[in-house]
Amino acid sequence: GRRAQAAQCRRLPGVVGPPRALAAPCGVARVALAGMSSQNFDPEWAKHLKHDPDKPLAVGVPVPTTTWEECFDIWKSGNRSGPQPLEHDESKRPKLKGMEYGDVSKTWITVNVKIYGSNESMEFSAHTGATVQEVAERIAWKVGMDPFSLEFVQKKSCNYRMMYMHEQVARSMVVKGIRSFKKTKMEYQDPKVIIGAGHLGLRMAMFLVERKQYDFVVFDRMFRVGGTSWMYQANSTSKLQTEFGAYHLAYGEDYALPTDFTTPWPSRNALLAHFEKTANEQGIMPYMRLNTNVKSMDIQSYGKEFQGPPSLRVQRYELVTEKMEAGRLSYGKVVAGAEEGEESIFNAASICMFPGNLTLPRMEVYKGEDVFDGDIGYAMFNEIDYHKLEGQNVTIVGHGAFAVENIRTCCEFGVYQIYLVCRRRNLSCPRVCSWMANRTLMPLNNARYMKASEPMYNLIQLDPWSYYAVQTNEKRTTCQITQKARFGIGDIYFLSIYMGKVEVVLDSVGVKRLTRQEVHLHGGRRLPCQAILKLLGLVGEMDIDRLMRIKEMVGFWVDGDARRYLVAEPVSVMCSQMGGTSFSPGAYSWSLQGLYFLDYPWDFDGGPASSGMLPKHGVDISDDATPRPAYVVDARHGTTTGMTVGMYTPGLAEYEASSGFIKAVRHRLCHPIRKFLAQAKEDWDYYAKRMLSEGFGVDKPYPEYPYTAEVVNHHYTLHMQESGEPPLPCDKEDLALCNL
Repeated sequence: GRRAQAAQCRRLPGVVGPPRALAAPCGVARVALAGMSSQNFDPEWAKHLKHDPDKPLAVGVPVPTTTWEECFDIWKSGNRSGPQPLEHDESKRPKLKGMEYGDVSKTWITVNVKIYGSNESMEFSAHTGATVQEVAERIAWKVGMDPFSLEFVQKKSCNYRMMYMHEQVARSMVVKGIRSFKKTKMEYQDPKVIIGAGHLGLRMAMFLVERKQYDFVVFDRMFRVGGTSWMYQANSTSKLQTEFGAYHLAYGEDYALPTDFTTPWPSRNALLAHFEKTANEQGIMPYMRLNTNVKSMDIQSYGKEFQGPPSLRVQRYELVTEKMEAGRLSYGKVVAGAEEGEESIFNAASICMFPGNLTLPRMEVYKGEDVFDGDIGYAMFNEIDYHKLEGQNVTIVGHGAFAVENIRTCCEFGVYQIYLVCRRRNLSCPRVCSWMANRTLMPLNNARYMKASEPMYNLIQLDPWSYYAVQTNEKRTTCQITQKARFGIGDIYFLSIYMGKVEVVLDSVGVKRLTRQEVHLHGGRRLPCQAILKLLGLVGEMDIDRLMRIKEMVGFWVDGDARRYLVAEPVSVMCSQMGGTSFSPGAYSWSLQGLYFLDYPWDFDGGPASSGMLPKHGVDISDDATPRPAYVVDARHGTTTGMTVGMYTPGLAEYEASSGFIKAVRHRLCHPIRKFLAQAKEDWDYYAKRMLSEGFGVDKPYPEYPYTAEVVNHHYTLHMQESGEPPLPCDKEDLALCNL
């Protein structure tokens, strides 16, 4: 039965058109999602909040009228005007024989190149002095070939002669060694598989539908789209720390700006509603196999007699899937059900897996937890009933992004005093600095980022340049940031410390033991509290390594296999310049890269894979308590992978040419200067006044929001001078609204 079912699954019905007939192949049940909203997903989500997380902010503040379509049309008119002329580069090419002491002609001529044995030809302008090698490189990079595998023939009267690479181009040439000027995509017998219906999996599915490549399916073990991180790890009160302009699903050239959100930092439920709405609008829901766990995977390959490229050695991947009933996830891991779920076999041509952010909390048990007489948890999975903590003291152990997020959550639920216990301080990111990094066309220099963050750190009388994560020169003109934890992004971290509501308690060892409603630190201090939130970071799942049969990650490809692609957002911060703090730009590029090498696997074999420059990462068992799976890579691994792919895959540049413009302009239109600062200030003032009403900060001057349009424009003007970033089409009106 399972083999017969595999044959049925091998070719999905309706692959040549929009997939209405694809509703539930292979007997996999689907959950009807029509009519669901952020409210009925969790009706109690805001019941106990004194502050609506999606309350519209800065209502009535004027915004620019410039549209995304107007801006992108300007970019297209300047970048897509047909084949670019071929200019001879004298600095890189030897001069023609006999002309070593003279200038090569730069008169423009029209060159026509025809494919041997075909009627297909291409025509473009070129300098008279351009060489055959320059033409060969242009053609080879377009179709993904070695330029020296091409041969050029010129007709002279009644004769034909072979042309040498150093020769000057002819007005009419014939090229041999190529079938078409258009790249031919690889065709597979089985459908592509995406595992994970989170942000990245949904974005890749959208690309496939855009390209009318309907032969794919998406598996996810949750009952709705959105990803495990937002669906399961996050609490009902969780919010986006970055801005939605750099974190939304319909992110790309052909999509209108999102209108789903009422604040730059939407709630978990607003984001899930956005994912679901966009997935339905873009027509990818029929490809979803929700409530489905991919249990195992086998590789079916040709034998040793196969002499082709490595990417074609695999015939197919055989997946065993099972239906998932409720309650099968415990602290992020799949556990055995009361009875076995219905299993199916599915044959796949490729597997793109996106396990999301790290799924398991780093666990630690303290001596005396049994006598503490209060709530102890990891602040995930809705395990903590925050409304019971009103008026109580809470100890947060950790200083990463989720710890900063929980400061806000505790404030919203009326927690009285918050102790943040850590071994050393990590850099935290003010909202304005995140906003600045996300709106740049050219990356923001770390030194500029640090200087822009100083107003917030001055408020709490700390010097961010002195932090362990920062390495800089004496004049502070260059800066390297290396930090194990990701930035916690939020202004409330700085505000609550200034007001005295949060105390950062440094202890080089940490928690020693617990007694009744008291935390004892190794340094001798005792913290009276009624709840402990252990936010010690997240770790990966070894089960993912086993499922994908990973020996080592080569870039983002399992064992260097172009058809097994796995991306989990790299951990840590390692950078000298900052391109952004959010996920959509990365999801856009990672999706394009994965799909490009599925279409052209030989480009992977002959490019990044053979370069030897892709970083490798295997299982790290140096920490016995929490081994690090191979798929969990750090930021340096991710950056090196991106650089290598870019250098050795010129054909990919055509797909990613507009990515920087998309990031910068969409973010600026979603979050114009005056509106964003007004929203950040309104949120700041709400919490400041609330803390004052609780008795915090009454002996200090009122903390005015430390950023104004003038301050922001000063830093951004310097960034443009330092990076050479040009003004963008939307900037003039944006600055005019700020009287700048």
